[in-house]
Amino acid sequence: MKTPEGYEKADVDKYLNSLNNCCYFCPYTGGYGRSGAPDRIALIEGTFWGIEVKREGKESTVKQASRMREIRAAGGMAVAGTAAVIIAAIEKWRASRG
Repeated sequence: MKTPEGYEKADVDKYLNSLNNCCYFCPYTGGYGRSGAPDRIALIEGTFWGIEVKREGKESTVKQASRMREIRAAGGMAVAGTAAVIIAAIEKWRASRG
């Protein structure tokens, strides 16, 4: 049985699979999440993305937020939120590239 976040992750995966120039993977944290690794690591149109999927009303942990800042500081893109928020952010970024 899927969790509410599991449905969000499935929607994000479906979207990422629909993109022509995208590959991604799901880091395995053993259920502990101590690393703060995002739920999805993606390469979209040549740009590194950290994607943290959250169900409605949930926030990133301190460690997750720190990892997202590190990704941005290294020149990558990072987004956290529901599937709708994530998809909108990626689409906005793609549109800004021309």
